[in-house]
Amino acid sequence: MTCHVSVSTAAYDGYGFDKILPSLARCGVRHVEFAFIDGYVEAFTDSDFTDDFASELKRQMQRYGQECRYFSGHIDLGGEDATARLEARCRFAAALGASFVITNAATLDRADAFFRQAGSLAAIARQYGVRILLENPGNGVPNVLDHAGDVPGLLERLDSDAFGINYDVGNLLSHCPERDPGSDALEAMSIADHFHLKPCVRTADGIDFVAFGQGDVDDTEVARELLRQDKPFSLELPFRLHRDANAQPWRDEQPLPLELIELRVTRSLEELALLTENI
Repeated sequence: MTCHVSVSTAAYDGYGFDKILPSLARCGVRHVEFAFIDGYVEAFTDSDFTDDFASELKRQMQRYGQECRYFSGHIDLGGEDATARLEARCRFAAALGASFVITNAATLDRADAFFRQAGSLAAIARQYGVRILLENPGNGVPNVLDHAGDVPGLLERLDSDAFGINYDVGNLLSHCPERDPGSDALEAMSIADHFHLKPCVRTADGIDFVAFGQGDVDDTEVARELLRQDKPFSLELPFRLHRDANAQPWRDEQPLPLELIELRVTRSLEELALLTENI
């Protein structure tokens, strides 16, 4: 399998990293994307992003022959505290060895604030030697970046050395249900730096997240094209997460059994490996 594929720790919501990293190693994962996303994974605060914590995670990764290039730390970059919160994430990500920090841009009502402080945000990224990859959200709240059509105009207003795009195919299903996810993903292919493949299915109550190859969107075709273009991507498989009919996230009360998570991660990687063999 291509070395450009990572697996997000979001699949293991509710478990400590002392369980997550060895489990990913058992599944054959060497490229880890750490997920610290408010409301989507177990509660944490910005004060958790310490040098000691980063050093411990890096030691654990080294134990299992793993590395981290992409770090998910979604916040709203139009918020008053965005510079401080982004700096905490960039510092932590850099200490892990990551080169990219994935976050949202800003809700549309905070667009002016986002663009006003974009220079300060870019300076933080440069200070820590990372790039900020802006992701299209999935919560249905109008954003500076809703879909692929927003990307060119957005990037024209930003420092291209500091900012890029992480395109999330699964998010489009709940955020822009009127758009075709496959066509939108293909439109993003040439302008996004990195992709999230987040397979999901529509239900009577909203959205559930499933293993690769089992979603309503043809993630296999998207992955095939990403592999053809040698475009990096992560499998983001938040099995504990759901979205309600209004696209708002909620999580199962208890974590999924570790054995079930490993089964689904392994199946996803096997499907991807079969796809890779035929590229």
